[in-house]
Amino acid sequence: MMWVVWRQQRSIVAAFFLAAVVFTVWMLITGLHEQSLWHQYLSAPCKGGFGITKGDANFCGRLQSSVYGSGVQRNDVVTIIGTVFAPLFGLVLGVNAVAREIEQKTNRLAWTQSESRSWWLVSKYLTSIASMAIILVPLCFVLSWWVGASHDGARISTKAFPVSGFVEIAYGIFSFVLAVVIGLLLRRAGWSLAVGIILFAALFLTFGAQLRPNLVTPNVMTLHSVQQVTKGSVSGFYSTGGAPATSWFLSQGYEPKLTKGVPSRAVMNSSTSEIYRCETRYHQEPYCAQRLGLRSIELYIPDSRFWTLQFLEAGFYLVLAAMLAVFSLFGIRRSRA
Repeated sequence: MMWVVWRQQRSIVAAFFLAAVVFTVWMLITGLHEQSLWHQYLSAPCKGGFGITKGDANFCGRLQSSVYGSGVQRNDVVTIIGTVFAPLFGLVLGVNAVAREIEQKTNRLAWTQSESRSWWLVSKYLTSIASMAIILVPLCFVLSWWVGASHDGARISTKAFPVSGFVEIAYGIFSFVLAVVIGLLLRRAGWSLAVGIILFAALFLTFGAQLRPNLVTPNVMTLHSVQQVTKGSVSGFYSTGGAPATSWFLSQGYEPKLTKGVPSRAVMNSSTSEIYRCETRYHQEPYCAQRLGLRSIELYIPDSRFWTLQFLEAGFYLVLAAMLAVFSLFGIRRSRA
């Protein structure tokens, strides 16, 4: 049975394998190029700035422009492709596994053989998930390397998180099972693919915006306002501190100075509103904060929580996939041929 399943899906697997190879080569080329630029920029004479002499400033300015400007759009394209690759792979395989067979009525021959419908579906699960794992596991390693080499953002940030680590594999497995279940219900390949894309996109966006930030407790960083006075000019203020560059910045606001732990959003919103009302009376922010007994803070999730979030999110998608798989195994017994 598994050999038959493989023959049915091998053209799709071959197409995605070829796409993965091309994508990997592209990431290696662009990643090595950007890694080289960053190495130059962070080394002498620039050291992440503009050097010491005028010649250094000109050289470092051009290098900084290359580092920050040349690869922005290309990096966005890589991130988008890396994010959608596994879910699209799973959805196409899932639609082909069930909805396409039911639509073309090729499932009737398999369902009238000695093996049960459940084993027919289990064979599709095992063969398809193994095919996805063979392609997605090495792709995840290359994507994780590319995120670090390109310096496109902290790996724990909203943009880079889906293409870092191994959560991409869980996206693919869940998408496959989702497409199988939708195919059993709708029995039309085109509609199953369209509905699967919509449902996965809705869950993916909702999880990233609403659930992932609440899976772990964020850290609180206090911002300190410093007065800077320059001769012949008015006084100015700037803030020091803030979330580390490798962290996932969540929000910025104010809290009472006596607050312990992580403030609630209601407390932060109320405190921030008080600051804004005070500033409308032509007062500086540091004066308002001191007068109201408030302090400026940032909420962030540090890089040390990256793997915790990866395990929790991947576990969520895999558990959901397991529940849908069990539902499909019961549902296929009652599905009409």
